[in-house]
Amino acid sequence: MSWIFGSIKKSKKMKDHYKLHNIDIFIKDPLPEDINADFVLKYIAQRIPTYLLKGVDMIYIGQFKQLIDRNVNAIFEDGAIYITNEQSNDKDMIDDIIHEIAHSIEHLYGELIYGDKEINKEFLSKRKRLFIDLKSYEYSPPIEMQIELSFSQKIDDYFYKEVGYDTMWNFVNGLFPSPYAATSLREYFARGFEEFVMQNRQELRNMCPALYLKIEELYELED
Repeated sequence: MSWIFGSIKKSKKMKDHYKLHNIDIFIKDPLPEDINADFVLKYIAQRIPTYLLKGVDMIYIGQFKQLIDRNVNAIFEDGAIYITNEQSNDKDMIDDIIHEIAHSIEHLYGELIYGDKEINKEFLSKRKRLFIDLKSYEYSPPIEMQIELSFSQKIDDYFYKEVGYDTMWNFVNGLFPSPYAATSLREYFARGFEEFVMQNRQELRNMCPALYLKIEELYELED
């Protein structure tokens, strides 16, 4: 992928304030030395239209209580994205930011994304297939997997703790973009949006056609 080669050029000096189009970005705690914040933000700016970013006011990078309490790398909250400074590489940071931008887009275009319920139907169809596949291997998936669209701690714990994400990959391969995408409708959209932005579009189109078409529709709004 092109980002791999671009990320080789590292900034000589880490700043504490950046811009992503009109979004102010503040680095509260230092990033690892091998993270190129300039490259990360340029990559995102080139691939997400400005109008899809208008739901984000600020991005804060560092150690934050809400991230630690929830044991997550990033969250979108009250118009701001909070992201940990503990990043493995440029791609890891890009993924985190794009994922939370996707959640901000839901707030802006929720009716367009979910109003016709095409994604909802696609998601539940995949969940039902996953339920059957897990049962066939003598797992005991929660029955609400087949009907629940919203985040469920019970379902999340089941995937993460009982089955395990390493094993989950065997079940979601070709069905969901990742095990996490199966946890809720919102995460299904956000992970699909990541794949679209990261140029894995043909694979997404083949795997999740309704989701792909909805994201493509978002990208055509400006036209």
